[in-house]
Amino acid sequence: MVTLDHYTLGYVTFGLMTLSMLSGAFIFLSKKRQLWIKIHVLISILAYLFMVWTIWVVR
Repeated sequence: MVTLDHYTLGYVTFGLMTLSMLSGAFIFLSKKRQLWIKIHVLISILAYLFMVWTIWVVR
């Protein structure tokens, strides 16, 4: 079972931030911009929430 310690939360946050940067690049490279904008916003919000949660756990 995976526990949600600060290491796991950090890896999840790092992964979400990487996906956020990748989806941001696809906004400019793809013709389906509206779809990628929605995906980018969703991933960015999730990354921010996990980042706050990680900081909360570490403090």
